[in-house]
Amino acid sequence: MSAGCGAAAERPARWLIIVAYLLLYVVWGSTYLAIRFSVETIPPLLSGGLRFLAAGAILLTVRLSLTKSLPTASGWKMAFRASLLPFAVTYGLITTAEMVVPSSIAALLVSIEPLWFCLIGWLFFNGKKPLPRHYAGIAFGFAGVCVLVAGDPNAELSFSSGYTLWMLLLLLASLTWVTGAFIAANPNIHSDALTASGMQMLCGGAVMMALQYGLSCVTGEFPEFQAFSARSALALGYLVIFGSLVGYSSFLWLMRVEPANRVSTHAFVNPVVAVLLGWLIGGEQLHVNMLIALPLVVISVILMVWEGAGKKKG
Repeated sequence: MSAGCGAAAERPARWLIIVAYLLLYVVWGSTYLAIRFSVETIPPLLSGGLRFLAAGAILLTVRLSLTKSLPTASGWKMAFRASLLPFAVTYGLITTAEMVVPSSIAALLVSIEPLWFCLIGWLFFNGKKPLPRHYAGIAFGFAGVCVLVAGDPNAELSFSSGYTLWMLLLLLASLTWVTGAFIAANPNIHSDALTASGMQMLCGGAVMMALQYGLSCVTGEFPEFQAFSARSALALGYLVIFGSLVGYSSFLWLMRVEPANRVSTHAFVNPVVAVLLGWLIGGEQLHVNMLIALPLVVISVILMVWEGAGKKKG
């Protein structure tokens, strides 16, 4: 699959693609709040490790029982490498940051990933060179992020501020996620996209559990499962079933059958869902700059993914 702006790919039944997009848009938008609830009492790396180990084991078991196509040793090696950026790095950053940064802010900061999809696809994955409208999209997206950060009443814009540091790390997470997504879409991991997804989740979960154990050995503080709240446990269960089995599998499948910049449009809907749920359920505050930043990000995404009328998407 060519992964750049406007790339084309073989497309299966239209209704399958529509359903996958809907799941990606709504489910992943809700995961930001679920992550915030899960890390209230569960350490971030442990939360991620349990999430992806459980989801990977379930998905891989189901797919292998249906396809009877066992992964190869080289496939496992590629799956391990492909799991490092989207799981151990990106998810580790997001879960840890949400101990400090509200879920709605986190979603908006990560929503600039369509910009990275276009640029990284062009520079490193044989995608098309960005057009002038793509550069305009980058400008709008960057402006939206600046407005968001400047308007956050909790953000102290200095490098000495831990809050600001985590906001910057969330921006980094959007970059590592996109890079990892291109690597994870490698069809050589396994011919079946869902089997490849399960393999990567297992590897990513194992790495996060190993990191959690190493951190506990260093600090001398080991997690106590009896201290986990019911809300955190339920949120973790939601992330396993919906965030990973449904959401990530839909994403990885779409990355194989759709242009990457089009798949990245989930970054437009996800922040809307996250902001609304954070306000309605999570008790998070809406501030004016969020309402200004959101349309700037929307304009950015539209400019990044729009193909002019009558133009061939290829």
